[in-house]
Amino acid sequence: MPKASATARCSDPADAMRTPREPPAFAPEIRAQARRRRLKRVLGAALLGIVVAAYTYGALQERVLAEDTNDLLPPVIEALLLGAAFAVGCLPVGWSIIGRALLPVPTLFLYLTVFLGKAPPLPFYPAFVLALVYAGALTTLAAYLADRPERARLGSSR
Repeated sequence: MPKASATARCSDPADAMRTPREPPAFAPEIRAQARRRRLKRVLGAALLGIVVAAYTYGALQERVLAEDTNDLLPPVIEALLLGAAFAVGCLPVGWSIIGRALLPVPTLFLYLTVFLGKAPPLPFYPAFVLALVYAGALTTLAAYLADRPERARLGSSR
């Protein structure tokens, strides 16, 4: 009568000594397609990050109040950091959650200063709500674009 143990026995002791299976070798065309697909996703995220940075920089240049222009960082660096966070958040990788987590709060404060500092300034409550909408929209768009490769696109053959 066998004794109960915490570890299960292999039916064949030789199975325990075998090396793990190697990944299957794919054809060079398949590897090239996967490489192009990854490059396309990274370049798309980088391009969208540049677009967000340019849009943010243009919005930051519209501020006319003196107290809104003396920031800790120059407007170019602020716009580039926001664009980089958006680009990282758009990547279809597991660690892109870092970019999406960093995106809402700086976006809220940045666009709040834009809406309050432009001529004529918006009242505080509409400016706050509009900055919340911008922060939510950019974060949602980054999350959608990061999940996009698993979904079939319109007009695709999948």
